[in-house]
Amino acid sequence: MFILAGVGRAQLEVLDNCVEARRAVFDRYVEALVDIDGVRFMPKLEGTYSNRWLTALTLNPEKVMIKPYELIDVLEAKSIEARPVWKPLHMQPLFEGCKFYSYAQNDVVSERLFETGICLPSGSNMTIEQQERVI
Repeated sequence: MFILAGVGRAQLEVLDNCVEARRAVFDRYVEALVDIDGVRFMPKLEGTYSNRWLTALTLNPEKVMIKPYELIDVLEAKSIEARPVWKPLHMQPLFEGCKFYSYAQNDVVSERLFETGICLPSGSNMTIEQQERVI
């Protein structure tokens, strides 16, 4: 247990650097891809500070000529790991048949994000060269 505590303390000492690195990764993705019609990044709420631990974007199927799973396959063929955003709990087998409450009656936001979202590589040790390969 003492070893784990030591590892945790050591991680806390570099946490700010890791957060800044991930924020820089996110900013580079935005700078490179924001002008593509149909690509949207997770917005930042006013008055908040995001650690950008996850870089997620959505693809508008009416504007982008590739579906998220197709883009994930293209990246995988180049040994680049990307994945869909998390599957909503109400769609998981364990919760089949359970009630859930959507924000709006005709728009289940979590399902829409699952269908259109992609998580891009965003590790705090990611180099600019590695990120340029993704872009």
